[in-house]
This record gives sequence, C-alpha cells and structure tokens, in this order.
Amino acid sequence: MFGVMLSWLPQSLGGTLGWGLSLLFPVLVGLLGLTCAGTVAVTRWAAGSWTLGTLPLAWVLLDAMREIGALAFPWGGLGYFLSETPLVQVAEWGGVGLLGLLVGGAASALAAWSWRGVWIALLWASALTYGLTRPPEMPGTRSALLVQGAVDPRAKVQADPLREWQRYWSLTRGAQVTAQTLVVWPEAAVSWPPPAGLQVPVKAAVLLGASEGGTTPKNSVFLVQGNAMEGRQDKVHLVPFGEFFPGQARWPGAYRTIFRWLGLPDLVGRVPGHVTQPLQLGDLRAGVLICYESVFASQARELVARGANVLVTPSNDAWFGSSRGAEQHFQMGRVRAVETRRWWLRVGNDGITAVVDPQGRVRRRLVRFTPGTLPVVFDLREGRTLSVQWPGWVVWGAALGLILVCLYMRTVAHICRQSRC
Repeated sequence: MFGVMLSWLPQSLGGTLGWGLSLLFPVLVGLLGLTCAGTVAVTRWAAGSWTLGTLPLAWVLLDAMREIGALAFPWGGLGYFLSETPLVQVAEWGGVGLLGLLVGGAASALAAWSWRGVWIALLWASALTYGLTRPPEMPGTRSALLVQGAVDPRAKVQADPLREWQRYWSLTRGAQVTAQTLVVWPEAAVSWPPPAGLQVPVKAAVLLGASEGGTTPKNSVFLVQGNAMEGRQDKVHLVPFGEFFPGQARWPGAYRTIFRWLGLPDLVGRVPGHVTQPLQLGDLRAGVLICYESVFASQARELVARGANVLVTPSNDAWFGSSRGAEQHFQMGRVRAVETRRWWLRVGNDGITAVVDPQGRVRRRLVRFTPGTLPVVFDLREGRTLSVQWPGWVVWGAALGLILVCLYMRTVAHICRQSRC
C-alpha cells in the first residue's frame, strides 16, 4: 500500500536531491509497512475471532499515532480514501478518523461477508445522503490574492534575496490589489529580514512565507502591512529528514558521510516553532498551516479552537515536480476545510494554488508551473464543528472499544479454561 501511494517519491526527490536517495525508499516503505503489520498482529492477539470486527478500531488508533512525535508522518491515512466523495462531509462530526472508521468498517464487512455488513451499508447510505443534500456554500465576500512565483527549488538555494523580494512584489503590484485585499505568498518565498531599503509598493496586508537564517534557522510566515510586522507563525511540524535531521547534533559525522554519499552539501536542519496561534488583523484571524502541516488534522482543529476564522496554507511543493505527490498533499488538505468548516486559501511556489470552500469544493485553481496570481473571494467563519469541539471522541471511542473486546476475550478464555471447554 505505501509502496504504491509513495511511488512518486524516488522520482520527484531523486531528480532534485540525487538518485542515491532512491535507495532509502525501500527502507521507508518497509518501516511504514511494519507499523501496519504490527497493528494487525496485536489486534489478532487481543481480539482472536473478533479480529475483523476490531481491526477498523485499531487502524483509527494507528492513524492517530502517526500524527504524534518528531517523526510524525500522517500522510495517506485511511480516511482520505473518501476525500473526493460526498461522504467526506461527515468529517465535520469526527474528522478524518471518522472517515477512516467508515472505510475500515466496510472493508471488514466485505471480508467477513456476514449480515453485519447491512449495518455498515446503512451507515454509508446515511453519510452519502448527508453529503449529497447539503446546500451549496454562498460565494465569499472578502478578497484575496494568491501569488505563485514558480521558482526552481534548485536555483532558489543560491538566489539573490533582493531579486526574490522584487519578483513577488512585481507579481503582487501587477494585480492591482486594494487595501482590503489579503495577499498570500508561498512558503519560503523570500528570506527574512527584508533587504535594507526595500520599498513596499502596496498597502494591502501580505501573508508571506520566509526563511530565517542565523543560529536558529526557521521556516516562518509573517503578516506584514506597509512596513509593520503584525504577526508571525513559525512552522511547528517539520518534515523529517527534509527540514530537520534527527540526531544530527549527536552524530554529525554520520550525517556528513551520508550527505557526501548522496552528493549533497552539509545540510543544517531548521528549528521548529512551539506555539500555534491565529495571525490577527482586524476581524481576520488566519489559522496558518505551513505546507506539511496541512496533513495534521490536530493542528487545524487547535487553530480553529483558538479563534481562527479562515485557514491559510503557504506551501512549496516544487520538490515534487510533476509527480502525484503535490496532488495527494492538496487532497488531504481539503479535508481540513470540511473538518473545521472554514474557507481554505492555499498558495504553492509552483502550485497547487487554489481556494477551497468549507465543503471542500475547489472554487478556483491556478495552472501549475507558471508564475502568476489568482484573485479569489472567501469568507470569515465563526462557530465550531463537533470535530473541533470534541476532537478526540473517535480515537478515544476506538481505544475504549479495543479495551472492551480485549477484556471480553480474556474473560471468555478464562471461563473456557475453568470449564475445560
């Protein structure tokens, strides 16, 4: 499963970072596969003859645990199978975990081929009916400008900071934005701080992705208006072995050897942020999910719980090239809009740049791999879905179900030993 889902990885990253990286692909797929095999083995040991009925609960827990820790990799959770179907609308009740429970339950019912499948079919029919009968979202009343620079990631490493700022200001100024427009630039579009003497040619608020160097390099988003910085959000969930290297401080020699073997310079990881707060300007409270963070349902829920009334994702998927990786990333992020019932503004360096409404529908989308701007409209949304108010109910329910099944099987086994059945 992971081999097929991530088959784009060697092609997209190999062409950029060196084909030696492809040799690590079987290791990654093998480790991910072992997590699934381990989940099945533990479930079989605990549930016995109830394994098929219990496995969907265990899979929900597995997907939840893949969001935890420095090496978190929630890419491709089971629930995303429904991201492009009307059934995705029930994500507002229990997030992607509830979608995963629907998928896992259907798979178990088909495998068992029993009358219990009728109940799963009824659940699917109810979810489908809910998704198909929702009234359409009204058009937005606020304006935003999404700016796609389409910069080659290899050329960007040695780019001139002033030229990068001028590139994005030129694209922004050419769109003739008003003071009420929210302008969004991609992840790491420019370097921070701005070059000395740089003139700001627009009065609109700009939400820009920037790389900060120094002794604590960070990947951040800044909210600026005129010459004033109104807010800042540092990226919390860094890409493992892409933006940070676990154990690099302890084993620098090992990493230098690996980088040399892959034909790479000595790379230095970034420092993660620790606080996720909406960036506020007037009545706008932007919940920022920087690139990889858009696959973390927990972070989107936390931002909305803290007051975010729109979700914004500056991203840089140029490393994926023309592979399926960027599209997978985008489709997973769309579920965040449904879970929280918020408009989602997404802008990528070379795409995918789009606006998605609170039902997960793509309203406008810019052509990839070309520099340009996308004027869009959106709205600010208040209120909290059940997924935001009770974020862990599906996971805790799955854990409770597993515990009850395990206790039941142990009790039955004990009674059988006592009666020698």
